Amino acid sequence: MFTRLSKLVLSLPFLIAAGLFVFYVIFGFFLLDPVAKKLLPWIGEHKLASQLSVQQIEFNPLTLEATVQGLKLAEKSGQPLASFDRLYVNLETTGLFRFAWHIKDIQLSGPRADFLVRSGGKFNWAELIAKLNEDKTPPSKTIPRILIDHIKVEGGDIEYTDANRSGAAFKASLQPLGIELDGLSTLPEDRGDYILAAKLPEQGGTLKWDGDVSLNPVKSDGKVALEGVSLPSLLKVIKTQRNFDLPSGTLAAGTRYRFVLLKDKPWLQVNGANLILQNVSLVPRGGSTPVFELKEARVHNASLDLAAQKVEVARVSVSGAKLAATRRMDGKLDWESLFSVSTAATPPPAAQAPAQKSAPWKLAVKQIRLDDWSARYTDQGFAHPLSVEVAGFGLNAALVGEIGATPAIQVMPVNLGLGPVQV
Repeated sequence: MFTRLSKLVLSLPFLIAAGLFVFYVIFGFFLLDPVAKKLLPWIGEHKLASQLSVQQIEFNPLTLEATVQGLKLAEKSGQPLASFDRLYVNLETTGLFRFAWHIKDIQLSGPRADFLVRSGGKFNWAELIAKLNEDKTPPSKTIPRILIDHIKVEGGDIEYTDANRSGAAFKASLQPLGIELDGLSTLPEDRGDYILAAKLPEQGGTLKWDGDVSLNPVKSDGKVALEGVSLPSLLKVIKTQRNFDLPSGTLAAGTRYRFVLLKDKPWLQVNGANLILQNVSLVPRGGSTPVFELKEARVHNASLDLAAQKVEVARVSVSGAKLAATRRMDGKLDWESLFSVSTAATPPPAAQAPAQKSAPWKLAVKQIRLDDWSARYTDQGFAHPLSVEVAGFGLNAALVGEIGATPAIQVMPVNLGLGPVQV
């Protein structure tokens, strides 16, 4: 027995396998970090036309756990494009039995992405995208087989700035961005009608996607759906200046889309979009009484064409809405403060070359239907507050027009219904 074991240990295949394993362990523990610090800048310069760097990479070759600290992607000038503070990945070998990548856990902390359209129309990601487009290899028509048990993103920040416009630059941000996904799978036996089906525990819903993605050129087409998303949780993700809260409400939406980035200009078409809002309430910040309640709102079969700047909606229906407005003793309406934004600290817009005026957007809504609306108005400016209540309000209408510097909206024949009025 000992002789056979010694022969096996001293055999050439065993020695080769043992040597490869030792090299794998040494490389993972000690060599991966310095090699990556040398290789990533070269990849950034020659493959991405950008600057790419990393602070530290740790990899445990025995447990298949990897941690990446301080990855940064920037333009050649050093202006930031994207970065993150920390990425932790825990792989598992069980996915090999299903011929797929099985990732137990992904944790991403402090991701940041900056999207900037400079004066003149140049996109800050343009050089990177152009470099990727130099590769003429046809993109794969199949999505990688991936199993991911858990994904967590925290402390994210996405910034978008459009300086190619007259007046002050337009800015939008998602900050802080946090999301958790459970049970993400791209395997056919797991996805049903969708390639990607991910749970959103924090937002209380499900994200589903089916389509194709290509980076050469940048394009994607397919269908996407959101189901059972909590509006209060979703509102926490979107950084806006507001004086109201949404203590309740759910969102479901779905659409087909086609997106292409042509010469740094986005091209987008959306077809068959549907949206449902249910059980929504809006409360002034610090208050407890809703000023707006909604049983259900639906948008049916909407379409958008970015190139033609056109939006068409087959039907909008809103039912069971309750409005409450109060005129305070100082003569101001409580609704005025809900969406007001302080401009005291806003700096004056920087001088820049005037941008070309864009064409107006064309808008058409074939049917607008309001059912079972009610409203209550209270005026506290009297010795005895005046209260007016209206119930049973309904409306059928349609509208068509243009939205631009000088909006021109035409409302088609309107049918109104009104229930009892009480003063």
